Amino acid sequence: MMQESAGKDAKSPRQSSGFGFDLKQFDVYQKIDDSYKVQTQSGATISILGWILIVFLTFFEIRNYMTPKFQERMAVDTSLGEQLMINVNITFHSLNCNEAHLDVMDVAGDNQLSVEHDMIKQRIDKFGRPIGKAGVEIIGEGKLDVPDLPKDYCGSCYGAETPARKCCNTCEELLRAYQELQWNTVNIMRNSTQCIHDRAKHFAELGPNEGCVISGSMKVNKVAGNFHIAHGESVIRDSRHIHHFNPETAPTFNISHTINSLSFGEAYENMPSNSLDKVQKIIGEGNSTGLFQYFIKVIPTIYTDNFNNRVITNQYTYSDRFRPFVMPKFDGTDKPGDAVLPGIFFVFEISPFMIEAQKHTFPFSHFLTKICAIVGGTFTMIGVVDGLIYRLTKLSPAKKL
Repeated sequence: MMQESAGKDAKSPRQSSGFGFDLKQFDVYQKIDDSYKVQTQSGATISILGWILIVFLTFFEIRNYMTPKFQERMAVDTSLGEQLMINVNITFHSLNCNEAHLDVMDVAGDNQLSVEHDMIKQRIDKFGRPIGKAGVEIIGEGKLDVPDLPKDYCGSCYGAETPARKCCNTCEELLRAYQELQWNTVNIMRNSTQCIHDRAKHFAELGPNEGCVISGSMKVNKVAGNFHIAHGESVIRDSRHIHHFNPETAPTFNISHTINSLSFGEAYENMPSNSLDKVQKIIGEGNSTGLFQYFIKVIPTIYTDNFNNRVITNQYTYSDRFRPFVMPKFDGTDKPGDAVLPGIFFVFEISPFMIEAQKHTFPFSHFLTKICAIVGGTFTMIGVVDGLIYRLTKLSPAKKL
């Protein structure tokens, strides 16, 4: 019965797919009966190693797909009429807050007295611990000398008076009155009697061995310029920015500092770190004070994320120089280049080129293609290696699988 059935199957015509030809002839994966398959110990070992390799490569491919890529290219900066945001945080270890004043000027010599933001100054002791509350300094204002207010002083609220509030005697009270009415406080911060008095008296009584931390942000014209903290009183004369100081007191102007952070704009994801962050310059005992200069090349940068959100910011590189202070002789032998103003100067210029940085990820179809390539390629190589080992074993009469 079994032989007759087999004979009938062998003579039966090939099944048709309904299209006039046999669809089975397009099957490239030919099936082998289990009775003809040979399993070997070496083949099992190679198969296990192959699966491990597939898992290992797939894991790294998934991690690579989940990690965003960043592309950068250079382009000419064609932006005009923009402003430059400068964020600073500098610690002066031996310079008190009454001596540390920040001045800003551009390449044309124009003093940036109307910058948008002001600096916060915090007193610190010789161990770096804060003393009291932080105070505000108007950039370019310099040292203030104002008389004491009378005991019966009733300060104007500059239009913010109410039946319950007739006087604003402190800057804090004046600011609170303006904030309740949602009025702009920039002008009263700069020009009101109360705020000028509070700024002048905030650092009036300073102890010995104090330092100062200056921090904040400012917007300036996007042109070359500098901002600095230097010895002496800064004044504007004949449209020139100059410092008045006594050379005999200059050696005591210890400009030791730590740049906690310095940036030109906001940071974006995976942005390179600012090269001046954590830079420290200390003038030791017995060493002369002098002029620290940081020459900064600002590189405009536009960052675009996956959702086409843009961040307009800047990166920078720098070089520095130190010139020690030498006491003038005043005998006619001094050279013009020997004069040094003790202080710290940040001299910046804008690069004509900009960086366009873009974050992107590979499409899911690329990821799927790579996974298929890993699996298919690994199985193909496993088959080649296993077949080679099997044939070499068959040729060896000493081993029998």
